[in-house]
Amino acid sequence: MTGEETEIYEFLKRFPNQFVSVNDISKSVGPRKNFHADRNCALPTLRRMELEGWIEANAFGEYRVRQRTHETTAFLKALETPGARLGDTTIIRINETNNKAA
Repeated sequence: MTGEETEIYEFLKRFPNQFVSVNDISKSVGPRKNFHADRNCALPTLRRMELEGWIEANAFGEYRVRQRTHETTAFLKALETPGARLGDTTIIRINETNNKAA
């Protein structure tokens, strides 16, 4: 992430589960002269961050930090379930790797 992206991400983290307008983000992040020249100066960076999956937008063009799903817990539950399909997964056990190295 660039410095501007990091600053935007940290700003949006202060508002979990809440969408923030481009105008408010532009006002709070970066140099003030950029905001006075263009009230949507953060928009290109926000769009890039959205494409990269860091943030998400609603239908009104407001942004928030993307809500991450906890797929790890689903995977661990699948490991405990006999006959569950794990897809393209490799399971490596520490005991097996230690025996091969010796």
